[in-house]
Amino acid sequence: MRLLQLTPKPPYPPKDGGAVGNAYFLEMWNLAGWSAFCLTMSTFKHPYDPTYPTPVPLEAVPVNTRPTPWGALQNLFSAEPYHVARFRSSAYQHALSKVLHTYQPDLIQVESPYLTPYITAVSIPAVYRMHNLEWQIWERHAAETSPLLRPYFRLQAERIRAYEAKSLFAYAGLLPISEKEADWAYQAGYRGPMETFPFGLEIEKYTAPPLGENPPRLGFLGGLDWLPNQQAVVWLLEKVWPAFRRRFPEAELSIAGRNCPRWLYRYADSHTHILGEVPNALEFFHRHEIFLSPLFSGSGIRIKLIEAFATGRAIVATSIAAESLTFQDGVHLHIADTPEAFLEAMSLLYADPVHRQQMGAAARQLAETHYDRKVLLPRLKAFYLRVLAS
Repeated sequence: MRLLQLTPKPPYPPKDGGAVGNAYFLEMWNLAGWSAFCLTMSTFKHPYDPTYPTPVPLEAVPVNTRPTPWGALQNLFSAEPYHVARFRSSAYQHALSKVLHTYQPDLIQVESPYLTPYITAVSIPAVYRMHNLEWQIWERHAAETSPLLRPYFRLQAERIRAYEAKSLFAYAGLLPISEKEADWAYQAGYRGPMETFPFGLEIEKYTAPPLGENPPRLGFLGGLDWLPNQQAVVWLLEKVWPAFRRRFPEAELSIAGRNCPRWLYRYADSHTHILGEVPNALEFFHRHEIFLSPLFSGSGIRIKLIEAFATGRAIVATSIAAESLTFQDGVHLHIADTPEAFLEAMSLLYADPVHRQQMGAAARQLAETHYDRKVLLPRLKAFYLRVLAS
């Protein structure tokens, strides 16, 4: 099978969740022994690094997706979402035409709804990987942003919702990342081949050290240039951490992630460690027995939570952080959506080493049964064959 992947940003280096999610399929295709080619956009925010090795042939097309006040204002007089206009590129369209002619794929996989216009006139069947619900991200942004910007964000969320629903019907098949996205697609009227397909790990590369250390260390790991993560960290540091420290004065919390803004370092003290980017995520998980994910916006699956499962960590997360995952509350992680509930869940795990160990073991077992690439690959093969047969 020959597969062509279209991405709005380079999958390599896999520095953030979006890139990791795109690289995931290239690696799965390699695992299956299929031929793969990636046509990606290189943007101001996510430039292509030609020195980084890639496991498959990749072509990067420079595209100017930079938002501007004038562009945003002009878009008020258009019916389409501003994001669709930003990702429109004649250079990318030309590159796609060349790749289709020279590579001749059997199937195209599109990794963003904003790339849908590129495949509407293509005769080769295409599938859409639903990483999240884009409209939901912007709806939640609107709720969190300033009153001045809120009406504009709500308008964009409404337009994106209508656009996403219409875009589904351009595809011969859908690969939603969770049941939430699958349910939405079905409610929107899509009845073609669809396979709910979560993100998976090479589980054998993730070790799960025992959680016996007392006192345990607490940690947060996520890209700190992403607004939902910034909001999550500030909420944790201001609404939960002071009360937790009053209960457990010896406790230590580490905040790690790439592109840490300077203002975040003002929260640092002898027990609150603002680490910025760490060289090895696996080591970070091993050094922190309790993993925290207090997200209140964003959409899609949280890869760091799956990694926390795989490393057998004890976890406290909000409903939004865990909304696309398979789990049992109180067994694989604790769900907490208020400062008081988050504090109590953290306290329970911190004070009870037996509960920590039980939760960590259950989390690891969940990763092995639901998020192992070797377990998931046969489902992916069967789905692609269904699409090609239809």
